[in-house]
Amino acid sequence: MLILSGLIVKEWFKSLIGAVTVLFLLITTADLINGFLQGKDAARVFLEYSLKMPDLMGKMFPICCLVATLFSMNKLKSHSELISILAAGYSYKKIYFLIGTCALSVVIVQFLNLGFIEPYANKVKRQEIQKSRSSEGKYLTRSSIEGGRFWYKTKNYFASFLYFDRKSQSLQDLELYYFSPSHISERILRAERADFLEGRWKLTNVTELSQLESPAFPMQASRHEMVLKLDEKPEDFGEFEADLTTLNFIKLSQFISRISKTGINIAEYEIILLNKIFLSLICLVFALIPVSTVFNPNRRSDTFGKNVVFTLMITVVFWVLYSSTVAFGNSGTLNPWLATGLVPVGFFIFVVRTFVKNQKLSA
Repeated sequence: MLILSGLIVKEWFKSLIGAVTVLFLLITTADLINGFLQGKDAARVFLEYSLKMPDLMGKMFPICCLVATLFSMNKLKSHSELISILAAGYSYKKIYFLIGTCALSVVIVQFLNLGFIEPYANKVKRQEIQKSRSSEGKYLTRSSIEGGRFWYKTKNYFASFLYFDRKSQSLQDLELYYFSPSHISERILRAERADFLEGRWKLTNVTELSQLESPAFPMQASRHEMVLKLDEKPEDFGEFEADLTTLNFIKLSQFISRISKTGINIAEYEIILLNKIFLSLICLVFALIPVSTVFNPNRRSDTFGKNVVFTLMITVVFWVLYSSTVAFGNSGTLNPWLATGLVPVGFFIFVVRTFVKNQKLSA
């Protein structure tokens, strides 16, 4: 049985490597040619291509798993090896289990790619490629959010906030540290909330520390409300939210855990985190979908072209449904777990039902 298992594993990984190689070369060729046609220098083209690869590989791996199973099963059929394997007492359940075990290795690679490599690439991308003179002039310094807060610096103050709500155009837990042209601290403002109203920011429950530059003890004052003019508008804070894509799985999970204690709606952030899990498990689902062809081991009764069309249709349906549920999740219509997990779990149930049904028919 070990020899038969080795044969199936060998064919599956050979097909997987072939699929990854072909798609990798196609994407590489198209991307590099496009970069050179835009007139970019070689170093810039290869840098952008390298930083884009983790995201592209995240989309490639599920398709490669599907192709690996499809082609490996077809090759075993074409040489009548699948019939021999089944005749030797190798059960359908063992074939499913073996293919699933092989796919788990890709699941792990996919999770490491989406959870750690892609965020690092996004971090480098934001530092090296997306810099512009206009943004650097407006935000002289912007730190990461690994500590749980967004930080930035303008020409006359440092600022930090915990969360920006795009729907209500409000900032949560805002802190402003003003300094003089000679970089001496002048005053500190802390507010529980800041709402954008008619071109200005309305601060709620404000604590102000002033006369920080004085040798005397600072003055402290509390106000229920304060209207303030800042350099930033609501649309500017979308750029800060993009920093979330630079956090790896662990740090993003910690960030979400911290802000969830404030009672803020964190559905969009949870979807970003859960996507890394379910887009990894999708590799397992895609690898198992074509395994149902083992119930027709005779190539004449189950043509390769028919299987290709069927699996491609399922793939298209899967991505359409998955994209739709994620969109509903981002809009707040669906719970984040349902938005990201409903379709993958539903297709996994489909795989299980197909196996059970075919198992009964073949018994």
